Amino acid sequence: MAVSAVDIITYIGIPLAVLGVLPTIYTVLKSFLTLREITRTLHQNGVVAITRSALLTGIVEVEIPRRSIIPLDRGDPAYFSMRRTPSRLKGGTWTLFNWKEMVIGVKSYRLQYHDELSQPQAEIEFEALIAFLLDRGAVPYKEGWADLRSAGLWTPAGTRLLVYPGEGEEVLSVAISDDSDGILSVGMKWRPEWDKRGRDSVPPYWVRIVAPGKEGDVIASINEVEGWNALGEENAVGKKGAFLDDESAASEEVHIPSALRIRISAAGVQEAYTEANSASKLPLLHLRPVHPSYPSSDSTAGFWFSIAATALQAPLGGLWSFSIPAEILTLARHNTVPCGVMVLLGTLTDDAVPAWRTPHLDEQAERFEKHVKFVEQSRKVNEEMRLPLEQRDAARKKRMEAEAIEFHNDSRRRRMREEQRKEAETLEAIQSQKLPIARVCAANLNYLTTKLKLPLTPSTHDLLSQILYAMANDASFAARLATMLDLWKNWAQSGGMAKSHFLAVKEDQVTFALASVVLAVLAGMVSEPMGSVVGDLQECLRMWKKVRLG
Repeated sequence: MAVSAVDIITYIGIPLAVLGVLPTIYTVLKSFLTLREITRTLHQNGVVAITRSALLTGIVEVEIPRRSIIPLDRGDPAYFSMRRTPSRLKGGTWTLFNWKEMVIGVKSYRLQYHDELSQPQAEIEFEALIAFLLDRGAVPYKEGWADLRSAGLWTPAGTRLLVYPGEGEEVLSVAISDDSDGILSVGMKWRPEWDKRGRDSVPPYWVRIVAPGKEGDVIASINEVEGWNALGEENAVGKKGAFLDDESAASEEVHIPSALRIRISAAGVQEAYTEANSASKLPLLHLRPVHPSYPSSDSTAGFWFSIAATALQAPLGGLWSFSIPAEILTLARHNTVPCGVMVLLGTLTDDAVPAWRTPHLDEQAERFEKHVKFVEQSRKVNEEMRLPLEQRDAARKKRMEAEAIEFHNDSRRRRMREEQRKEAETLEAIQSQKLPIARVCAANLNYLTTKLKLPLTPSTHDLLSQILYAMANDASFAARLATMLDLWKNWAQSGGMAKSHFLAVKEDQVTFALASVVLAVLAGMVSEPMGSVVGDLQECLRMWKKVRLG
């Protein structure tokens, strides 16, 4: 039977034509299904986007807005809450929380499969992000910040920057830089059970200073023993106190609050209020860097207050704009107080320090001289007894006059020798071996305990908290302590303590003891693991102003 052309077309041509169209049909169906799956995924994750599909090529185009975000106001109820429906897409970890959002552009994606879908990372100021997460309860991870500071964009993905305390689970980490455009990318994790802080918690940049109780109030004990006016009525009412403005200083009665909250910026004290009345701001003019209306605005009290507050609070985990100068860190690290000075001040004994004074070798000579004078006096008395009666009285009178003159001269010579001995002893003391600040502080705490008759020796951190509270409340006390710390810094930078420095310390030994507490806590902050992370964190925030979060 002959095969016709129609049969060939029917049984061979048509099937071949159908097979040629199948790939196109498959591509169209796949594009449609991919587009539907992508649209459904975007809707489930709450992502607004424009989608379109080229059916013949199988490519799905997605345009998603890129957003710039900043944290909400701290008083907003949503600040400490989580978003109900966060995005689970890659790059969408920023949707865990509520933010103020602003569209700054559009990111386009060309996809062939729905599992390639991701969303743009959000742009945020690095410092605002760190402050927000620290406010939620995260803490810095020392090694991560050190790596980021040294490696920058080449820091391995997954390097932890912030962790949740106790568990050590990452909160903020370095992310893959696929969508960074040369900007640092970070990713975030958070669990609802980690939310244990609220509006009453102390936020970053702020320090909370609690008033000391009646028992163990060292500053109040100093006021009673030394007659200082720390936290006294005269300072609060008679002067322009720290808690009154110029108009109300003379008429209103000052009530010292139980707790203060003070914000410390890069320049120093920025603002403050009492916990009882957060709407009422406290001027604290004596702690401000420069304030023309306050006569002591050129004092360094605010500078040392910021250093002490940072040293006390930074190791606990926090964010601080104020950076302790390198020269102050050097002052805390190095040994600056001679051991002989501590002995002369009565806070240490010779047995507790290295040998520093030259033994006096003239004691035997003094005993010999006294013996010679006694023998000579006995000889003169015996000679007088052998004289006639009328000459004996005249000789005795002459001898007693000579002895009176000699006694007066001996007294003057002894005073001169004693002054020379003390002068030489002082010079030896200030040139003696220097002690570490921790030992100086411990000796001074024992001195304060004995002098003030305290039941227990206060810890350095508790006492520093009391010092900060007293500095905030009393301008004269703040200036007095700042002057002593300036003096300490002066002799440390000038090569060692001079006699004038020693006399100033001896004249105000209590303030010297309190100043040693400030430097001891600062030295402890430098040596602790959390102490060095502050410098790394601040340097990273300086390098990376904005990051991509997702």
